[in-house]
Order: sequence, then C-alpha cells, then structure tokens
Amino acid sequence: MSKLTTIIVPAYIETRLSAHITMACLANIVKYTNPEEYELILIHDVPQHPVRDDYKVFKEVGMREIILNERTNYSTKMNMATKEAKGDYFAFIQNDCFVWEGWLPTLRYYFEHDLVDAIVPDQTPRSREYIEQANAVSMEEGLKGGNRDACMIMISKNAFGRVGGWNDNLQVFTEADFYERCGAAGIRLCPTNKVAVTHICLA
Repeated sequence: MSKLTTIIVPAYIETRLSAHITMACLANIVKYTNPEEYELILIHDVPQHPVRDDYKVFKEVGMREIILNERTNYSTKMNMATKEAKGDYFAFIQNDCFVWEGWLPTLRYYFEHDLVDAIVPDQTPRSREYIEQANAVSMEEGLKGGNRDACMIMISKNAFGRVGGWNDNLQVFTEADFYERCGAAGIRLCPTNKVAVTHICLA
C-alpha cells in the first residue's frame, strides 16, 4: 500500500480575495491529486470570510478544517496541524500556491528512491523553453535545477521530527530558519525542477 501524504495548508483569511485564493489553492490540490494518496488539512485563525465549498469538492476528499479562535504564528499553525496528521510525508503548501498535474507522484519519487529527506519544487516564474528542458531530463538530473522559495516544502515525517518542527517563535523568515535547521540536522534537502508550482505571493 502506498504511503500517505498529509497536505497542510496554513492561512490567514482577512479579505474576500484571500478567501478566494485559498479556495483556488485547495481546488487545485483536489483537481490534480489522486484522493487515495493524501489527506488535506486547512488550518487558519480568526477568519473574516468563510472558505466556501458550494460543490462539496473539499468535502468529497474529507478535508479537515481547523479554525483557531486566536491569531497565531504561521509556524505555530503548521506545527499544530502535524499533530493531527496521519501521513508518512508532510507537504506544507501556502494558500497562495497552486499545484499542477503529477506534482505529488513526482515529488514522492525522490523519497521512495531514498534520494532526499525533504524536497522543494521549483517556484520561480519560468519560460516555456525552461519547462520543456526540465521535462526532458531524468528525475535525478532534476535535482540540479529548481530553486528554494517559501511557498512549499515536502518532508518525511521522520525528518521533520529530527529537525524539531517549525520555529514557533517566527512569523516571517520561517522557511529560511527551517532550511538552516534542516542542514544542522543532516537532512538531505534538495530543490527539483521536475515539479513546477505557481506562487502568487498574496498571503
């Protein structure tokens, strides 16, 4: 049986725009991911607008929505969600990030072939030529491309425990701190250009 990935989407929802962006983020996860491969957790605090599910898209996949009654750090929300997670892998996806077809099986390849402990998809705007070149290289060669940005990281549950989770004291530069502590813990953290996601930098 394939291992489960817990997808964790932390959010602040203070405007109608951020609510709609969050719904679009979640909708892309559902649309482009096989339901048996993941569980989905949305965690947000003191929302000013609801995350609507008029067509029961999120309900179909059993999305769990955790709403906190007081404002918390972004890092705290992610740590709290991991305590509810059942997965062998954690995929942390900001609510202004959009995934596309094949993203999860491709990222999981690196774990299943023991090439990484944590992986970051390419998150930079790219030309069509660059994407075609990335598609043409092997999975292993893909580890030589891509970049590390803030909108998404996937890590094994074991490696996450070795790092000690996210720094609860941080609201900004959370990912930079996490990358540094991954290095200190000997975590094999790599970018890949075999998966490209879209980050619109709203949240």
